[in-house]
Amino acid sequence: MAAHLIRRGLAALRRAPGAVALTVLVLASTVTAASLIWFQYLPDRHADDSDRAAALAAARDGTVALLSYAPDTLDHDFDTAKSHLTGDFLTYYTQFTQQIVAPAAKDKSVKTTATVVRAAVSDLRDDTATALVFIDQSTTSAAKPDPAMTASSVRVTLTKTQGIWRISAFDPV
Repeated sequence: MAAHLIRRGLAALRRAPGAVALTVLVLASTVTAASLIWFQYLPDRHADDSDRAAALAAARDGTVALLSYAPDTLDHDFDTAKSHLTGDFLTYYTQFTQQIVAPAAKDKSVKTTATVVRAAVSDLRDDTATALVFIDQSTTSAAKPDPAMTASSVRVTLTKTQGIWRISAFDPV
């Protein structure tokens, strides 16, 4: 009886090869679509809330450290900022602060203080994250002792290195 059913099934498959091909194609398409959604479009679902909170805290704290300094504490301020950075951005920041920011801050007594008004993680993966950070910044100098207030926003890219989120890119938006 079983042999008869198998022969009948094989005969049906020979009569409708298009149906088999269509079934295989639909199954492959479904698996591909589900994989793309899971791995490409919903990667932040793989991360837990503590990872999101840690990335957001790193973006907020790092942004304040990068944009706040005073002429009498420059070395300490820059070292603090660098502790929040990694990769090529750390190299760029070190060179930029030594060549541009430090001389101007010392010569003109420039002091800046940044505060984060709002921030959110927009993308979170296992070892990278992106946050949008809105900032208010106050700047004073010897020539302009009254604070100049500016509002801005930045896209902060973070990379997890040795279990710690650090800023790897800092782009105004």
